[in-house]
Amino acid sequence: MGAVVTLDRPPVNALRPEVWEALFPLLRKAHANPSVKAIVLTGANGKFCAGFDFTLFGTPSMGAILDSRGELLAQLAALLENGSKPTVAAIEGAALGGGLEVAMACNSRIAAEGAQLGLPEVRLGLLPGMGGTQRLPRLVGVPQALNLMLSGQPISAEHGLAMGLVDSVVSPSQLLSAAKGAALELAASAAPRRRTLQLSQHMQQSGEGFVAAAAAVADAQARVNRSLAGQQHYLLLLEAVAAGLAQGAPTGLQLEGEGFRAACESQLHRLLLGMFKLSHQLKGARGPAWFLLQVLQFLGFAWVWFYVHWIYVWSSFLVGYNKARNKSKDRAAAGSGGAAAAGSSRAAASTRKKK
Repeated sequence: MGAVVTLDRPPVNALRPEVWEALFPLLRKAHANPSVKAIVLTGANGKFCAGFDFTLFGTPSMGAILDSRGELLAQLAALLENGSKPTVAAIEGAALGGGLEVAMACNSRIAAEGAQLGLPEVRLGLLPGMGGTQRLPRLVGVPQALNLMLSGQPISAEHGLAMGLVDSVVSPSQLLSAAKGAALELAASAAPRRRTLQLSQHMQQSGEGFVAAAAAVADAQARVNRSLAGQQHYLLLLEAVAAGLAQGAPTGLQLEGEGFRAACESQLHRLLLGMFKLSHQLKGARGPAWFLLQVLQFLGFAWVWFYVHWIYVWSSFLVGYNKARNKSKDRAAAGSGGAAAAGSSRAAASTRKKK
């Protein structure tokens, strides 16, 4: 028998502490039940999970959530990825941000036609904070993972299938039955389950695969420094990916957590979060309120543009200043070295004359 665990928090099954508090007992109960052979994780009302509840960002409760992030992530990974029963994510509608990260912790993913998959955190000045920087590269390879994370744009289920993010795409009416079948097949199979953080095909720590992946990270870092200077969350994301590649998933997860906290406390995140909340309010506004919100949104965009470009100009100035300073030091060192050499030559010549 396969157990179905459903995320149910209308309208988009967003992740909140109370969702986790309800999810863990259900998963533990399913793992403890001897008649349950496999577990399917899905979302209610045709939506898997649209990610972390954005209304929590910028609130006092976010600090407590950040403090408990490591424990929550470890529990989630242990139950979904490394538990005694195989797990399959049945994805319909949106699987974005933390929702996709939860799905990637499962041993397999089945998506319905029309599903949207993505990690849009960079659009809020953040980086994935629930293992996305480590699991996505292990599933689809570093170049494709970087494209998906740095763009923040969602992709279709069919695109996800082509890159290896999901294992099958079916019609919405067949999704649950297909996921149950895949889960029971995993349970009956003698082959080891795919535990995402243990996959090494795309994250080799030596050889040509490592060189190609490291080159992709270096190229992305160069592009970010060239066109997105001052937006620190992009660099924090790349540092976590690079650490996971060179030193393994535990180190990468640690840097991801530290980077996520730093990004949450940044001024850019607060600005982008305010713009996102304002655009969300615009959807339901009418009349004068709509006009006022439009004006505020325009002013907000102008301020974000100014802030980002000010950081870019200041960062570019500091880079240029440091380069010029280092060159000046090098010339001074070379000059003093030449003078010292000339002095030595004169001293040697004087000594020979005396002789």
